Amino acid sequence: MEITAVRSEDMEAVKDLLERVELPLEGVAEHFGGFLAAWDGDRVVGCIGLERYGEWGLLRSLAVAPERQGEGIGAALTARLLEDAARDGVSQVVLLTTTASEFFARRFGFEAAERSAFDTVFAESREWKLPRCSSAACLRLTLPSR
Repeated sequence: MEITAVRSEDMEAVKDLLERVELPLEGVAEHFGGFLAAWDGDRVVGCIGLERYGEWGLLRSLAVAPERQGEGIGAALTARLLEDAARDGVSQVVLLTTTASEFFARRFGFEAAERSAFDTVFAESREWKLPRCSSAACLRLTLPSR
């Protein structure tokens, strides 16, 4: 498996994966430059994205092909995204999740946060405003300074 920054020609493969795992496509195109993909040969088997808002980042769209879940692909993608974000000057990362709070807390140190505290920061995010995300848990991580 290889993790790379996405290229514009990878968008359809990433969108297909997101649809397979029932994650929203809203805002993907606008923030596609902040995505990484995990590859098995020429096939996308995982993806993750970061919407950047100054020093803040909204982690989104962590997806792993169902037949490849449990292999550490999601953890590898998340670790790489957080490393890249810290290197690029992001100091705080926030995410919304309905299923993976324990994963992000245990593996990466994310902590529960009050969603309303970030409404202004992420006011321009299409994903942040989705009705289906309104009941999701909100988690926050302070990144180390680089």
